[in-house]
Amino acid sequence: MIISIIFLMTSECLKALLIALAMCLIPALLGWLAAQSYFKVGELREKVTALSAEVGTLTGKVNTLAGDNTDLRVKLTQADAEAERLRQLLSKHKNDLIIVESERNILRQKMADLEAGTGAPKKAAAAPAVAAAAAAIMFAGTKYKTDDLKIVEGIGAKIEGLLHDAGIKTWKGLSEATADHLKEILDAAGPNYQIHDPGTWPRQAGLADNGDWDGLKKLQDELDGGKENS
Repeated sequence: MIISIIFLMTSECLKALLIALAMCLIPALLGWLAAQSYFKVGELREKVTALSAEVGTLTGKVNTLAGDNTDLRVKLTQADAEAERLRQLLSKHKNDLIIVESERNILRQKMADLEAGTGAPKKAAAAPAVAAAAAAIMFAGTKYKTDDLKIVEGIGAKIEGLLHDAGIKTWKGLSEATADHLKEILDAAGPNYQIHDPGTWPRQAGLADNGDWDGLKKLQDELDGGKENS
């Protein structure tokens, strides 16, 4: 009987001890977990702050690069415009040089004739060479002879032949022709020529006949195969 009582008391004490131990361990475990979570949240917050700062830095660099790219595009556009201006200026200087050389050749021949005292005979002999020099025109990187109708955008060798056959053999003659008359010449030559639009040809020829090479180049830059852009 006494042993049974002692056993019961021991069992009750053991249960109480286990309950007390559990009540102590559970809060401690929860506290430890809470501390771990707190420290992890803190680390994550620091990482988020660092990443946010890095994103801000990268965004600033991207904005700077975008600005630099815009500046480079503007400079490239300006450089292209300057290059085109210099090309036109070079073409003009080449044409001026040809004209000056032609005038120089004429003056040299006159001086030679005066020094020799022969006058007309030498002039007549030199006339073909002088005329050939004066007839050379450098335009848009291509050398043309005076009244070469192919200088007009839209006119090739075959169409030039058609115009010659119709009596139009000079820039002046082409400048005085009407677009309707030119269209009649093309239509009469067949379907391969009917697709051409001669609307700007007289104007181009007029500029060439007047030696307005800058005006002709500007006009041709605005054309598409000899046609005005709509």
